[in-house]
Amino acid sequence: MAGHSTWKTLKSKRLLEGEAEEHPEYTRAVRDMDLGERLREVRVARNLTQAEVARRAGISQPALSRIELGGGVPTLEMLERISRAIGVRFTISVGDEEAEQIDLLAG
Repeated sequence: MAGHSTWKTLKSKRLLEGEAEEHPEYTRAVRDMDLGERLREVRVARNLTQAEVARRAGISQPALSRIELGGGVPTLEMLERISRAIGVRFTISVGDEEAEQIDLLAG
């Protein structure tokens, strides 16, 4: 699997050359890769190994590796377990960025 920067460079090059149009799957792939990259950044900043976080979260190390590389999309339950294992709270936004924002969990 290509690295994050390699993938983004290839995508940009193809768009500039007219070989590919912006596609919803690009948006989804970028979102998945950004999530994984952010998880990795937080884990590394806290000096935690993939094996340690995976063990704490009750998932396999290869599963965590796939998520960090953007190749696996975790469920909300899995994200919750990973956040507890890392010791952080994640805020995830979904939907149209231009739409009105509503916090469903606010009391």
